[in-house]
Parts: sequence; C-alpha cells; structure tokens
Amino acid sequence: MVIENKLTKKLYRRLILRDLIFGSKSSLIILLLYVMLWRVLYSITKIGQLKTNIPIFLGISFLLLLTFIHIFVVYRKHVKKDSLIQVGSQIEINKTQLVIVSSTSTERYVFPLESLTIIKENKKWYFLYFQDKTFIPISKKTEHSLEQINEYFTIFKPIRQIFWKWTVILFSLFTIVGVYYVGSNAINFKGALAWKIFELKTETRVKLENDNFYTTKLSGIIDSVKAKMELEPYLMTNDLEIEFEQDGTITNIYTYIYGFDQNQKLQSGYLIYFDKTKSNKVKIHKQDWNGEGTTVYNPNNDLSIVINMLKWIPVKDEVKPWNEDNNAVLYKGIRDWKNPEGIRFIDEKGKIYIPSKADTETGPTISLYIPGKEDIIIPHRYVFAPFYRGE
Repeated sequence: MVIENKLTKKLYRRLILRDLIFGSKSSLIILLLYVMLWRVLYSITKIGQLKTNIPIFLGISFLLLLTFIHIFVVYRKHVKKDSLIQVGSQIEINKTQLVIVSSTSTERYVFPLESLTIIKENKKWYFLYFQDKTFIPISKKTEHSLEQINEYFTIFKPIRQIFWKWTVILFSLFTIVGVYYVGSNAINFKGALAWKIFELKTETRVKLENDNFYTTKLSGIIDSVKAKMELEPYLMTNDLEIEFEQDGTITNIYTYIYGFDQNQKLQSGYLIYFDKTKSNKVKIHKQDWNGEGTTVYNPNNDLSIVINMLKWIPVKDEVKPWNEDNNAVLYKGIRDWKNPEGIRFIDEKGKIYIPSKADTETGPTISLYIPGKEDIIIPHRYVFAPFYRGE
C-alpha cells in the first residue's frame, strides 16, 4: 500500500512539539509541577512566609526549566530527521515494514514495524513511535482503507487514543483557577499580596537628616517627614516607640500619627516606621480618613506635647549610667500611674522634678527604659504636669 505523505516541515515540527508538551510523559510532569507552582504562588500571596515559600517556588521553577530543556533537546533530535518528511514523498506500508520514499532522490528510509514501540491516533493522524526514537505522523486523509492500515499496525501494537485536548483543557482549567485565587489575594485585603500592593501604593520613604536621637530628638524625625509630605495642622499620637544605641544612633522607630484639619476633623493617619537592619530610610504609609474616622482630637494628647517633652528630657545623661547597648523611649498617650516609683514630672517650661504625694500621677507619659530589662532596671517615667482633664 502506497500513501501520499501529507506533511510539510512546518506541520511536522508543530506536531512534534505538541506531542512532546501535551501527549508525552513529560506533559504529566509539567502538569504536576504547574499545579504545584500555582499552589505555592497562592500560599505566597495569601500568607507570605517568603523564607519558606520562595525557595520552594524557585525549586519547582527550576524543575520546570529542566523539563522544558529536556523537551527542547528531544525536539531538536526529531527536527534533524525531518528529511524523512518531504512534500511529495510517499509512504509504503505492508505487514512487515514502513518505507518512506523521497520525492527528490532515490533514497528509501525503511522502518520495520516490529520496531514500533507505541502507536497513537486522533481524528486526523496516526502517530508511530519507533525504537530509535523516530516519530512519524501518517495522515488519515487517504484514498486507501483505514481498516487495512489499522490491520498492518495492530499486528504489532495496539493503537491508543491520544488526548491532547484533555491535557490542554486541564492546563487551561488550572490556569483559570490559579489566576482567580491568586488574584483574589490581591484585592480587598484578603491576602498578603493585597497588603503588599497597598503598602507599595501608600508608602513614602524618607532619609533621616540626622540619625542620632540625642541631637535630632522627635522633632528632627517629624521635620524629615514634613520635608517629604504635607501634614495636617493638628497632629496627635498615642503610640510611639524609638530605640537607639548607646551612642544615640537610632535603630528602630514605630509610631502612628493622626492628622486633623483646621476643624479638627480626622483626615489622615500616618504609620511611620524604621528598621536600621533593613533600610536606611524611614517608611511612611498614609491612610486617608477624609473626615470619616472615629478618632477624636484631644489637645491633651497633641504631638507637640511629646515633641517638647523629648526636647526637655536629658536622654543622653539619663541612659549613660545604665551603660546598655540598646535603649528606648515609649509613649502610649495619657496614663494613670498607681506606683510612684520611677515617676518624674515635667512642667510647661521643661523643668523636671519628683512629684509630691499630693500630685496626681496622671497625664501624657514618656517612658525611658532598656528593652527586655524593664523588670530589672526601673524605667524612668516622665509625666507632663500641666495635664488638663477636661469635662
């Protein structure tokens, strides 16, 4: 039986590549790794844990790369044999062998059918795989009986159905599901990715003009922020912590500042933090309230009070006797102290004195302490004396 070869080089190469990616054992490996990659990507965008997930992600990506390199090498080997498939050539089949007769020469390429390893088919093609790794597609568009061709092939091997479409469908399905779930982690603060996008959109970075806390104080930090962005006329905080080394070098800053307009309506919130081990710049995340926040401005808790108190407190002299590598100041708003130990008062002129028994130890308070040793070395608590309670 003689069959006209329906292949072109372009078609032959496309069929090889399609078979290697979607119809071989490699396709199962690719599919498995692809699903694992989406799973790890979902975990990264949902909960983060980058130290664990990034190495896994890179490992799976590397295995995928090796698989594709293997496919490419096999593809190149097949392509080098495309001289077997020439326009106008003929395929001769009998019960013992398959012969490809060149249209441009007298060359004949003989393949014993007993060397067949696998025979696959779809609606349009038979795909013959030989022991020497030769891949030969034969079109079903022929004037000869397909039953007769089937008979020649099945003498040696059963014909299997090839499921390229199902593999493509699975890849498409996993892609849609993966994009949906990973995408959902990027919106409405449902995952770590959404928070990271929010940070990138709202983050401003500021380099401190002076990173020595003894000289720059809180006022220098706020001035650096103001040089980068405009702040509201009324500022308030009840959460401030600054850590610094024995020589005064600032190592950590964490504070949240509320910004109120002229009518004392909450307009913005500023999360300000700094970690010397990660960056040399202060990070600021602005949150817009647009007058709809529930936090009420309290003049007794104005940021200026904290700034002035830190100007008046002789921080360097106070921490020197401790001789510790790491020191810190802490402000948590207006506090009521039951234990007078370590309490000091600061009046409106910056004078520091020990309170009498008649004094009420309540007011805006700055604590100077050694992180991790609060129970060993008593912190110094500085209470702003002109505290107005209001009605």
